[in-house]
Amino acid sequence: MLSFVFVASIIVGLVSSQPPAPDASCFQPTAVTAEDCCKIPKPIDNAIMEKCRAENPKPGQMPAPGVPRTEGCCIVQCAMMETGGFVNNALNTDAIKRSIANTLGADPNFGSLVNGAVDTCARQIQNDPAYSVAPISSSPDRAGCSFIPQGFVNCLHTALFKSCPAATWTESSDCQALKTKLDSGCPFFLLMGRGPRN
Repeated sequence: MLSFVFVASIIVGLVSSQPPAPDASCFQPTAVTAEDCCKIPKPIDNAIMEKCRAENPKPGQMPAPGVPRTEGCCIVQCAMMETGGFVNNALNTDAIKRSIANTLGADPNFGSLVNGAVDTCARQIQNDPAYSVAPISSSPDRAGCSFIPQGFVNCLHTALFKSCPAATWTESSDCQALKTKLDSGCPFFLLMGRGPRN
């Protein structure tokens, strides 16, 4: 009985020290999507993403709003490992910059923003102990996926969205509301879907 309590307390400690779960308000429907407001080119080649999606199907049940995940996104981890951007549980900024030089970095609107955003986000995520916590796999047949790649990609998209060049930004109160949601800590990926229009 004592060993069960000890193991349970370790698991609770791991879960409580991981990146915080998004607030329930982050899941409220929005009138526009992030792409409606700022068309950010995809940073990772489509062929790599398709390969990683095929190898890592989405879990049958996602955590409810406000419930912390026990591991990061395995698709994002796979893609970053394929490109050399995530090796030995650490971000490799040189490899990340090389891998996105021909995708996001080649875009005339975003190219000048990429290197600074990569460096800032890599420092922020790699130095945050919440992202380095050991993941707990949602599937018994594999190891858990790190929080670091998903945290990095979310940070990168957030930084680029908030600095979206005027040439690709749609100025509206709805788009400004998405920036406000990001400022309040909502993850970028929750702004990619559209809620019902009024």
